[in-house]
Amino acid sequence: MRTATLAYDAVALVAALARTQGPTRFSPDVLTNPSGFAGIDGLFRFRADGTNERGLAVMKVTQGGGVAVAGSPKSFGA
Repeated sequence: MRTATLAYDAVALVAALARTQGPTRFSPDVLTNPSGFAGIDGLFRFRADGTNERGLAVMKVTQGGGVAVAGSPKSFGA
C-alpha cells in the first residue's frame, strides 16, 4: 500500500508543521529543510526545484514476504 503511506506522510507532515512552525509553517525555507522529515517508510525531503528525495529501506522479496536487507537511513548524508 505504497500510496497509503505517501498520503499518511503528507497528512502527518501538514499536522506537525501547523502545530510547531507558526506562521512560517508552509514557507519554502521550512518545506525544503535539508534534514527532511520522518515518514512512515523512512525519511523524505523536498528540494527547491520541486523534486523530492526519500531515504527508504532496501527490501528483498522472499516466498514469505519482504525482508529488510538494509534499514532506512536515520539522516540524509551531506
